[in-house]
Amino acid sequence: MEVIRHEGPGRLGLVRLGERSFRTPALAGVDFTLSPFNSFFHPSEPGDYDFNLAPSIPLGFYTPGEVIEKALERLRGVDYSGFNAFYLPALRRTEYLGEFLGTIERHGFEAVYLGNSRILVREYRYFVRILRELRERFPNVMIITDLEPFFYPLAVYLGVDAFDTRSLKLYDFKGKAFTAYSPFVWGEGGNSIEFARETVTLVRKAFEEGKLRYLVENFFPTQYNAGVLRIADLEHPDYLEKYTPIQRETVYFVSDASIRRPEVRRWHARVEERFVPPKNTELLLLFPCSARKPYSFSRSHTLYRKAVKEALGSGINRVHELILTSPFGVVPREWEWLARYDIVVTGHWSEEEVRPAAELLAKTLEKYPRDVPIVAHLDEAYAEVARLAAELADREITFTAVNNGTTSKESLSSLTETLREFELEGTKEDKRYRYLEGIRKVFDFYFGAGAGEAVLPDDGRVRGSKMLRLFAGNQQTGTFRDGVISVTPFGMGRIYERLRAYWVKVDFELRGDVFAVGVEDADPRIRPDDIVGVVRDGEVIGVGKAVLAGEEMVRAKKGVAVKVRKRA
Repeated sequence: MEVIRHEGPGRLGLVRLGERSFRTPALAGVDFTLSPFNSFFHPSEPGDYDFNLAPSIPLGFYTPGEVIEKALERLRGVDYSGFNAFYLPALRRTEYLGEFLGTIERHGFEAVYLGNSRILVREYRYFVRILRELRERFPNVMIITDLEPFFYPLAVYLGVDAFDTRSLKLYDFKGKAFTAYSPFVWGEGGNSIEFARETVTLVRKAFEEGKLRYLVENFFPTQYNAGVLRIADLEHPDYLEKYTPIQRETVYFVSDASIRRPEVRRWHARVEERFVPPKNTELLLLFPCSARKPYSFSRSHTLYRKAVKEALGSGINRVHELILTSPFGVVPREWEWLARYDIVVTGHWSEEEVRPAAELLAKTLEKYPRDVPIVAHLDEAYAEVARLAAELADREITFTAVNNGTTSKESLSSLTETLREFELEGTKEDKRYRYLEGIRKVFDFYFGAGAGEAVLPDDGRVRGSKMLRLFAGNQQTGTFRDGVISVTPFGMGRIYERLRAYWVKVDFELRGDVFAVGVEDADPRIRPDDIVGVVRDGEVIGVGKAVLAGEEMVRAKKGVAVKVRKRA
């Protein structure tokens, strides 16, 4: 199985079977054939199916340990040659999981049928854990389960590739037809295979548009869906984040589960780890977010900027701004291009929103010298976040007098009068420095603190008006336009030399894309869709876009790892 596109651990994949192929997520009996469930006693030889389940012993989730031991003794003598699919029983006694996984690894199975799936989704922690074990250890193995269609989006998001449809015919036999509200509201007449096919088509469409997580959050017909996703978000956030592509499109926050999305956790981590305040900051301003993105294009932020300019004049180039928002928490002004999200704005924040935002703001405030004053022009929950952050960071914040909203005439006058107490004077050097910092900080977001200075040093040059071309010396390092960047092999070489970040090591001459089988090692920080440098003998020989996560590139043996765009 080859991965075409990721969203979380889920993947849009391509499975090749001789001269034909099919895409995942897929349905057994529709997209491919799957042999009947095999017991240890029947059959002993593979049949004529796309995927032949090896002989196995059906073990229930609550099977006692002594019975499992007897089953394992029998299974150790099975001849697995000729079979390409393994039946993995889900067992409450997880100490036996290692032996089953070892069998999969030794015999190189192409697919794993995860047994007891309908019980397993009720055991939230085990369901997520077993999918994580399989997905991380066997990136090219197709995972098959037997679940109702209303579990498909969530199961695919967590790593399942295909679904057995045979048991769905029982619903047709009972005269039950699936609806968008099953299992609580059923139709009549039976439509199980049709509904399963429609659901899988919808999942694939969501994949193609980068909205699988959005679909998952809108497919919550049972408490099991909500419970499984909550466990995945809260107890396995690293598992979800490492496979989630770097954000390119707008993220839609539509439910309470949205604030736990991997993109949110990634943003918080990058603010903590990769954001460094401009060196010439003499005053820090805190503003609320706006519905329009980027914030600078909004009416409210246009008014804020006008008030700041009126009060400080050229000193505006010695002021830094942080925008408070839910659920991203803190958005440095230079990163507003990257904060692509849409959320219902009511002014009411839950504790799950307030506390993380305040903690992130507190950690960000600690990055500024203690003699840098802080002024907040905030109201409602935003002010609550700032006050809690001030307490956590032990920093004093001056709050403007806000009445009837932050953009009222009285509030803006208060902002202007408050800022006039600070005598700041900027120079042409300050203005140029801030212009360059606006570009550098975006590179820092993608590659790490210091990447911006690597592609655009103090003596670097910027050419162009809309599409900016960046130079170090006489060589181009990259481009920048409205927060969208590209990097040349020379620029990636400078980043690699400075940070040793976002590299994929190979040992061959680069002529096309890099396939997983040719990857010697890769930076574990790489996420799908990241810009990466292809490195050979310590030198960057090409730049491309990652298809797989860094850890996945090393383990995978099939498919494209990096789509190469430029060679040195």
